[in-house]
Amino acid sequence: MTDEEGKDCKALLESIRGEMKLTRRELEHIRELSEQRLSAIEKICEDHEARLRDVSTGVTQFRFWSSVTSGGSTAMSLLALLKSFIVK
Repeated sequence: MTDEEGKDCKALLESIRGEMKLTRRELEHIRELSEQRLSAIEKICEDHEARLRDVSTGVTQFRFWSSVTSGGSTAMSLLALLKSFIVK
């Protein structure tokens, strides 16, 4: 190997090392962005789950109170009917 070829090989080696460093930096940057995006998506999912739970709880409470008031009006109707038979 001549002196000129050795210099070319060293230059090529340094160029490859530089490209590898650049590629590693880019991959690290992509990884950091991906982690940030994943964290944001997880936070959004948790928020949606909490909202769904709140809505589900509200609907359940509404149904309960609706049933109670409906049952109460039914009981009042029966009492009114009994009263109309008894009062006569």
